[in-house]
Amino acid sequence: MSNWRLDSTALPCKVNAMEPNWAEENLKVIRTLMERSAMYRRALAPVMFSTGFLGVAGWQIGDRFGVEGYEPFLCLWFTVAAFAIGASLLIVRRQALSSSEPFWTSPTKRVTQAMIPPLVAGLLFSLIPLPANLGDAKYPDYHAVWILLYGCALNSAGQFISRGVRLLGWAFIVASLLIFCMELYSPLGTGPNGKPSVWFQPNALMGLTFGGFHLIAGIYLYFTEKSRNAQ
Repeated sequence: MSNWRLDSTALPCKVNAMEPNWAEENLKVIRTLMERSAMYRRALAPVMFSTGFLGVAGWQIGDRFGVEGYEPFLCLWFTVAAFAIGASLLIVRRQALSSSEPFWTSPTKRVTQAMIPPLVAGLLFSLIPLPANLGDAKYPDYHAVWILLYGCALNSAGQFISRGVRLLGWAFIVASLLIFCMELYSPLGTGPNGKPSVWFQPNALMGLTFGGFHLIAGIYLYFTEKSRNAQ
């Protein structure tokens, strides 16, 4: 039992030795986040515009070419997501270079780490093969799960960026729950012409949320940043 006894004389020394370094590191991260908040806000508007444009473009491509099956739907929106991520990284990097600031900092790492778990969960969920009896499903439900997990990723990143990003994340989460409810209580969802209404077309829902929500956020950020610069 003596091996399990707490050394009361050594513990305070270790804690006191670690405490200054821990506090100094956290203060440094907080200070850097506050200093970079203006750059994050400047980069957010073009990021929102580019992501929104790609979302609407994906919707139009899917609608025009009849992308409705399981594999074509995944390929289309994985491609859109890849272009959106690449464009966002380029925009943020350009903003950092123009401001003579480093791109990959400790706060940037924290934002990235906060977003990775929901995004990876969405990717892994998409790679789960459909059951044999659902292999020919015309309208897979991956879009609703993607919208939900993407909202969670934005909400997590918003803890380090701004309240607006958190609210945007909640908009995606609420939209995904509405989609689940519509599909649960109105499984047919057909319009007057016998075709699925826009609220039951995955490409349209991805375009309205992934595209429309980002465009609205970009417009808001553009005008608020413009008025702030004028002041």
